[in-house]
Amino acid sequence: MTGDPEPRLLRRATAAIAGQVAAAVAATVVLVSALAFSLTIRAEHLAEERTVRSVTLAAGPDLVTADGVVLLRRAAGGSVAASAGAPPAALGIDVTRLRSGRGNASAGGRHYEAYAVDGPDGSRTVGLLDVTAREESGERLVRSLLIAGLAGIGAAAALGAVLGRRAVRPLARALSLQRRFVADASHELRTPLAVLRTRAELLQRRLDRGAGDERTRADAAELVADTRALGEVVEDLLLSAELPHRPARGVPVDAAGLAREVTASVEPYAAAQDVTLRTEIGAGALVVTGVRSSLRRALAALVDNALGHVSAGGTVTVAVSRADGRVCLAVVDDGVGLDPGRAEALLARFARGDEVSDRPGRRFGLGLALVREVLQAHGGDLRIEGSPGDGARFTMVLPAGRADPGPSALV
Repeated sequence: MTGDPEPRLLRRATAAIAGQVAAAVAATVVLVSALAFSLTIRAEHLAEERTVRSVTLAAGPDLVTADGVVLLRRAAGGSVAASAGAPPAALGIDVTRLRSGRGNASAGGRHYEAYAVDGPDGSRTVGLLDVTAREESGERLVRSLLIAGLAGIGAAAALGAVLGRRAVRPLARALSLQRRFVADASHELRTPLAVLRTRAELLQRRLDRGAGDERTRADAAELVADTRALGEVVEDLLLSAELPHRPARGVPVDAAGLAREVTASVEPYAAAQDVTLRTEIGAGALVVTGVRSSLRRALAALVDNALGHVSAGGTVTVAVSRADGRVCLAVVDDGVGLDPGRAEALLARFARGDEVSDRPGRRFGLGLALVREVLQAHGGDLRIEGSPGDGARFTMVLPAGRADPGPSALV
């Protein structure tokens, strides 16, 4: 069986908040970094283009240079001249391969922004500006932005975790208070309900011995049924509050014996409604591990639900079987059926189906919701099948257990 789901849900909520904060910060960092990098590099690149273009266009016959631009001129006859201070590697650049206007060139492991101008006499003047340092600076800037971004995301995740814990703390307190209220209210209601039921039963016994008229006896019977129903609702509320905190281990429970016991206890009610109640037990070891009282209450709720949807002369069958390492306890009826599309809605608390039974004390609302909670606490599931007018099948599916309780079982 699983443990308390609420801490897991709160941890998931905290992680979700932390993740969302980190994602928002990451997106902001990436956007700002990309924008800053793009604007910075673009501005430097445009400045380099303007510089090499202006110096190349202004170059005279003596190749006077400025602003770090190297000038090369290839005469119509093929000879190449260079401005003063030109690096030897630059002289190896084939200026005829460069296109007119803006371009790029490389030589000796250096990168240059180039600008070529063709003269009317067949000569070509090329200006070269070394941009290697700028490219290396850009790479360092990218690495710095990446490191800063990762650090920012990590810090944002940590901050998000702190904010997430603070955000869910009131929710955790509210859940705890709600659980405590349900448990306390259920415990406090038990005693007055027991007294009320006892007095109603005593009144009914006196009336059954001949005191009072038929109407009074009927009212007393309804009073007893109503107090019984109210007591069952209180038990349901208490079970709902306790389920998430049940021990994570249980004892071996004989599913076949459980089905027979529930059937025997409910049979008088079924007979009073003229409904046939049957039990079908399959072959094999039909043992599950869990809290017997909770499983019995879940199965009884399913049988109770089936009886409320079957007309006189109908049949309710409790079938126990085993398949694929799981034990199935199915409650099948031939009553009004259900719409498969509403199956999930029927599991909501205080949901109501189409009733055909007028059995006194019939309960609504919490039964199926609690069945699912019991099964989830036992690592199982509730399957609902049926169709309108063709009956319904509610199946408790539980992991098969060992007949031998073992050293870790609770007793």
